[in-house]
Amino acid sequence: MVLQWCPVFWPRQSYWSEFPLEGIEVEFPSPKTDAFPGRPAAIPPFFWGGESRSRSGKLVGRKPGQHSFPIHPGYLEVRDLIGNGTVVDLKRSSFQARGLVRQIFRGIEDVSDSSSWEDMKSLSYLEPGPTLVQLRLSPELESWKAAQHAIGNILPAKGAGLSQASDKVLEILKAVHWPEALKTNNALFGCGIASLLMRAADVPTMFSNYVTDMVFYYEHGYNYIFPSLESLLEKGLADPQALRTPGGRERRKAICVGKHYIQGKIALERQHKTHLTNISARLGRRTAQIISMSESSLLGMAAEAIVRGFDPGAVMNDLVFSSLGADFVDIGCDLVKSEVMNSFLIVSDITGTGIVSEDVLRRVYDAYAASWPKARKTPARPQCGADFDEVFDEQYRTTGLCRPLDPEYACNGEETCNRVYHFLDCYQEEQLLRELW
Repeated sequence: MVLQWCPVFWPRQSYWSEFPLEGIEVEFPSPKTDAFPGRPAAIPPFFWGGESRSRSGKLVGRKPGQHSFPIHPGYLEVRDLIGNGTVVDLKRSSFQARGLVRQIFRGIEDVSDSSSWEDMKSLSYLEPGPTLVQLRLSPELESWKAAQHAIGNILPAKGAGLSQASDKVLEILKAVHWPEALKTNNALFGCGIASLLMRAADVPTMFSNYVTDMVFYYEHGYNYIFPSLESLLEKGLADPQALRTPGGRERRKAICVGKHYIQGKIALERQHKTHLTNISARLGRRTAQIISMSESSLLGMAAEAIVRGFDPGAVMNDLVFSSLGADFVDIGCDLVKSEVMNSFLIVSDITGTGIVSEDVLRRVYDAYAASWPKARKTPARPQCGADFDEVFDEQYRTTGLCRPLDPEYACNGEETCNRVYHFLDCYQEEQLLRELW
């Protein structure tokens, strides 16, 4: 089924007239009744703007505190940190994060270039609050790394993400004439696809949201590689119609908050980059969550989701966990570049000794994954789950705590589990789903 947008939105095209958006159609069939066991089959319209209007035609949102989705149990500590998830709450949290990051980097000025490993290690325990520690690979991991490099197993450079997506992809998405920064593989298959998955009030708003979410790539230097990105971002932030959609204004205010944080952190990294090799931050659990929320660079998405009725605690918990996949892949390179906030390397299991070993990395991975396996010969039995403030203690050390998953949510634990096969079987006519998986 092709969902058409309400004609009342088409005058907005003039705001983004230099980037043709005509012809974008989204096929969004209703799911089969048994595709999601125990869940309703109904899915809101892809472009929900027509259903969000008052009798006067004005786009309206929900009243503060009025939720259309469940409030989930748990997330106790992150709820305390984020409150109701308003822009004011996000700004307060980000302000705290900026202060904590400045405190971390001030530690570099307290250690001279000639300081030894023992000097750095001692400083990390004498100083209160977040500090820096020096790390090194365990002898076993060091030997493994050398052996892998010797046979040519070296991770490729990340430059491929900056290349333009294929002509076929751009044609399918009607993105051929979009700004260059938005057509890169990193951006299009990151924030671009995310905007499609989250839906919007209409097509121009979806495009505008994608533009503003490009602030995520400031940490990747996109604003230097694509000089026009800054003016494009400012245009998206000032989009008059997007500002009037439910959550649109909050989304853009939160993006400004997040941009302030990430630019401040980048400036500190640039200032101290010659001193950051093999250095990591040492944080407590609460501090780590405050910083991780802003580290996500996705505060805009979070703000809109909360205004539209999603559970603030669950949303913020997702932000805390949003960097884990990339951080795990980046452990090796983050050790030797200016990134001191890798979410695996800041855990006290590692910063307490300064040694990065396979055993500790597996322990930290299982804590973040709530005890799901990384690369095991057999799946975890039983499958478990736990909150952030259960798998880590106040010092940000793994506890090993987890609870067996309710049978309603458990699966057989295989690489492609029975839950996935069940979903794919419900859509046998959609072979692309199976191929993409």
